Amino acid sequence: MIPSRQAAVPAAIFFMAIMAVSAADVEAAPVDSKLPPEASAEYLFGMTPGMDLERFVDRPRLVDTVNYVFTDPASGERRLAGYAEVVAVYDIPLTDLVAVATDFAASSSYAPRIMESFIQRQDGADYHLYYKVGIKFMGIEVSFRSTFTSTVERLGGGAVGIRSRLTESIDESEYEHYTSIYFAPVTVNGRTMTMIRYFNRPGIRNPSAGMLQVLNIFAPPEARGQVAAIAKEAVRRSGKR
Repeated sequence: MIPSRQAAVPAAIFFMAIMAVSAADVEAAPVDSKLPPEASAEYLFGMTPGMDLERFVDRPRLVDTVNYVFTDPASGERRLAGYAEVVAVYDIPLTDLVAVATDFAASSSYAPRIMESFIQRQDGADYHLYYKVGIKFMGIEVSFRSTFTSTVERLGGGAVGIRSRLTESIDESEYEHYTSIYFAPVTVNGRTMTMIRYFNRPGIRNPSAGMLQVLNIFAPPEARGQVAAIAKEAVRRSGKR
């Protein structure tokens, strides 16, 4: 089963939410002290014990998501925060999937809504990246620009982790943004496959009215689509060899 094509870079998940604003207003609320630890995590590596991996074969599934609006006590700024976690398993070599995910400059060649992507510089395992994310419709372009630092880590047991953090929101739309993608070899029904654990935690400054409701609708399929895009591109590239 070949996954559907969707965006696969850090900023893309929130583009549709930013564009699709409803008329309803959202009241800012204090940050809930009972938020799960993922709400402040910078990355999620490793596997969740007891997970039935067969359920995730060729099916990226949303494991958890939380979104909320609050007022920053230090600045008084209204903000939107949250995270999404997706897990999938593919019968695709781990090396092929990692090759796609670490080909940062190629994102704009296969990911919808990615207009530009390039590597500004590389310092060992750290990649300093630029993204322009947007859409063009009837001659009108709306886009957002940002830079990220992505670090590629070779982990135990043949696993690979990629963690990214926002270094500059050029249009000042975000105050922070963290993402990670974890790849690990797994065995499902006697076959060696690859598990992907995807995590995305953005922070939006001064969210538009209704953005929270829109985000709750669009974030889950966008998060699943980011994982599916990596797998589909890996399949496409392997077919050329």
